Amino acid sequence: MEMAELDGHSPYFFRDIPQKRSPDGYTRVLDGQARRRLYSAKPAGASGAKNSTLVGKMRQNTGESPIDNLHLPNILPRHDALLLTAGHRIQQFLLQSVRWKQRRILAKLFSSDAQVDESAVKQKVQEIMDSERVQGSLAHDLLVAHGCLLRSYGQIPDDSRQRAEEFIAEELGKSSFLEPEEDLQAFLKHCSDHPGRAFRNPVEHKLKLLEAIKSPAVRVLWRSDVERFSQHKYFSIPWTRSVPLVFLPAGTMDIDLAVARPAGAKECTRFRKNVFAYGESHGLGQSGGGWAESRDWPVGTLMYELGALLCEDEAAKVANHWVTDIEKIIRDCLILCPEGGMASALPGEVLHDAGQNPVIASSIGATQHTQATRASASDFPLMAEQCDPKWFDSIRGWLDIVQVGQEEDAFFISARSRTPDAPSFLQFLVDLRIRYLRSFGRAVDFNVTCHPTVEGEFIVNFAPVACMQKISVPKGEGCMGLDFDFQNPELGERVTQHRLPVASVDCSHGKGNILAASDEYWNMALDGRPMLARLYDFNR
Repeated sequence: MEMAELDGHSPYFFRDIPQKRSPDGYTRVLDGQARRRLYSAKPAGASGAKNSTLVGKMRQNTGESPIDNLHLPNILPRHDALLLTAGHRIQQFLLQSVRWKQRRILAKLFSSDAQVDESAVKQKVQEIMDSERVQGSLAHDLLVAHGCLLRSYGQIPDDSRQRAEEFIAEELGKSSFLEPEEDLQAFLKHCSDHPGRAFRNPVEHKLKLLEAIKSPAVRVLWRSDVERFSQHKYFSIPWTRSVPLVFLPAGTMDIDLAVARPAGAKECTRFRKNVFAYGESHGLGQSGGGWAESRDWPVGTLMYELGALLCEDEAAKVANHWVTDIEKIIRDCLILCPEGGMASALPGEVLHDAGQNPVIASSIGATQHTQATRASASDFPLMAEQCDPKWFDSIRGWLDIVQVGQEEDAFFISARSRTPDAPSFLQFLVDLRIRYLRSFGRAVDFNVTCHPTVEGEFIVNFAPVACMQKISVPKGEGCMGLDFDFQNPELGERVTQHRLPVASVDCSHGKGNILAASDEYWNMALDGRPMLARLYDFNR
């Protein structure tokens, strides 16, 4: 996930965000203003071309949420499929043509056995261009710019790529194309907007898929062919659920809990980078479902290649809001950490924590995901605090109530074990959440995080929190003088009434990783543990 920052699509590197530790070490403050400037700027490698026609590339913002785009649509209108596949081949032909011309230029300037560095190539080609007044040669210009043969189509200048793509689109558009029928167009739009979900019902979805395969107006592409055009790379790890995942549907009685995923369900976590990182090696652990990830269906099988069109285990596409998945949080943490702690770690293995944000801190509600960062419990001292831990054989772990704030209900429950994925340990935490839901309904939310220790233990912190509300206020009375504020409906108090730089106890702020949006908030966050105590007091 850290390497993924170098893919050319990340708006910034996490290391570029100014940060500072509080004197007591309890908080790490990140400059939210600098982060906002960085992700508002044009990402490195982004194209400035204004061409709206997609040639040799695909639209990346598909799916039910901003992150439901790991599987790009592999069913397209015939014209769009031609622009993608044939357009890509023509682009590669252009690249190879420029490389061929560059080889000829270099062969005239240097002997075949000469060892030449890039600076010498740039200087020699520039001299030739100046003396012979060679103009309008893309091959010469790019040798001067890079000092070597082109390596990728993306190195060709934006204006040249735009002209090439406009030409390709114009030529490929001269043929007549049948338009898909209205119902088939609705099917294509559904497959793009809701990947991995059935169109109307499973039977009709299969019928429409067969109709699309037969239609001359539509092209079904192999998933493995489409994957090369995705900017969103991920790796998938399977696991089996030990305890049911339950939630309280909106508008139901407190006792009417529904089962989102039963015990024994085959799950997988799809790890990807977080584009807007606020931690080292910051990634997202998305839920599975929608398409096959099993080793039983490798690349080349129809189950793999048809991908989301087969809607494999659609129920695994779980929502994020109001569905705190304690087992997934723990398993994601275990997956990313070396077994047995750092004493037995292989080269390159490091510790990662994981957590799932409460609703107020999660901008994405439709797609379940955890937040994972490279960190151990010792990096954020509050997460490792102990008050009076007790050992319980039934769960083979330690339980403790850590008092954070001054108020008696400003706390979190700390559960520590070397085997937090044991069914008894998981069942205890899940039952605890169910007990809260039955007592308070949707008036309570949860911040649950899992933190590894160097010695090989895992600390699961369970914090019941109030359901914060973002409210409108007269301009000048809100956060940073704006027209909004955050209110705790249980207390009837607003965050601006407290000396707080942030409003919510979540998997970042709750451990002490604070995004400060102003100089005033920066100074507040550097109060360290006293600031965290005020934050937990406000979120109780």
